[in-house]
Amino acid sequence: MSDDSCFTGYRWSYFASLTDETLRLRVQTFIDSINWDALIEYANRLRNGKICKLLANIGLGYNHLVRIIEFEDDVRWIARLRMPPLSRTQAGSNISKQIMGTEYNTILLVKQKTKIPVPNVHAVELDTENIVKAQFMLMDCLRGNVGIDLSMEVPSFYKRCVFSKMAEIQINLSRVQLPRIGTILRQNEDGSFDQGPIPGIGGPFETATEFFRAWAAKVEFGLSEAKLREAAGSLADELSFSASSFISSVKTLAGNLSVQDKGPFPLCHGDFGHNNMVFDDKYNLLGVIDWEAAYAGPWELFGEFPLTLSMLPPDMDAPWNYDESGLPRDAESVQSYSDEIIQKGEAWMVFQSD
Repeated sequence: MSDDSCFTGYRWSYFASLTDETLRLRVQTFIDSINWDALIEYANRLRNGKICKLLANIGLGYNHLVRIIEFEDDVRWIARLRMPPLSRTQAGSNISKQIMGTEYNTILLVKQKTKIPVPNVHAVELDTENIVKAQFMLMDCLRGNVGIDLSMEVPSFYKRCVFSKMAEIQINLSRVQLPRIGTILRQNEDGSFDQGPIPGIGGPFETATEFFRAWAAKVEFGLSEAKLREAAGSLADELSFSASSFISSVKTLAGNLSVQDKGPFPLCHGDFGHNNMVFDDKYNLLGVIDWEAAYAGPWELFGEFPLTLSMLPPDMDAPWNYDESGLPRDAESVQSYSDEIIQKGEAWMVFQSD
């Protein structure tokens, strides 16, 4: 539990520090397009006419811009507005328009099935043609910051506590199981949930085999051939072959990749790490946010480490980064390796205690 002495203010510095002109123009254009007065009136009506105002703070993520609405009784809400996709292809797709809806339904599911702290959602507008001029959610404003705004790495003193909470969250999510692989499309009147497609892959899928085959058919890696050669130099041919052969191997082995081909399947957050965990200044967990990439998926994908702890597998790394016994040479990788072991232990202890 947090208290006022554990919170010294929001550390939303990303927007103010943006130096990339293209990104800054994208954000500023979005800010200028929003009807902020309409947003204030919307919040005012939801709280039966309580006067409210926007605070100066601007929080920024890859897809969302965040503002704080403060009411006359000191209650604060977050207005989380979805920015237009970067690519024109995404902008015109129905899937893009459904993402905030599936996120909202995922939040309902998580609150219904787990004890994971998730901010309450007071309103959601999915139609981009609304009076505010963007999709948005109004939700509780937590008195804390995402871990990555507190520090790029979890400080050593707080690691045990944070890793334990991560393990607890993953154990909780493993118990939210759905019959198919896919996103959370809607909640039915009886409390059950319908599932929908995963953006960029499709579905929903009845089996892990179907999912892996669809993934292999549709996945695209981030770098073009030209950029890969520029970045990798003499290793470009090897990396290009490795990437293409990996995709073909997944397709060939799709039927043998999962120990549980048929459902139920666990709920994956999709972007889990201290970047989407809100803490007070002493790293007490206040909430888990940003569920837009969540989906029910194969157990093997659910079991991946939180992004905070992820390491490049040795088989995919340059061999000279490891000593004769196979351990990383640099201190940062050694620490990450140690952190992974600690988190495994924390997860096992949480599992045993339950």
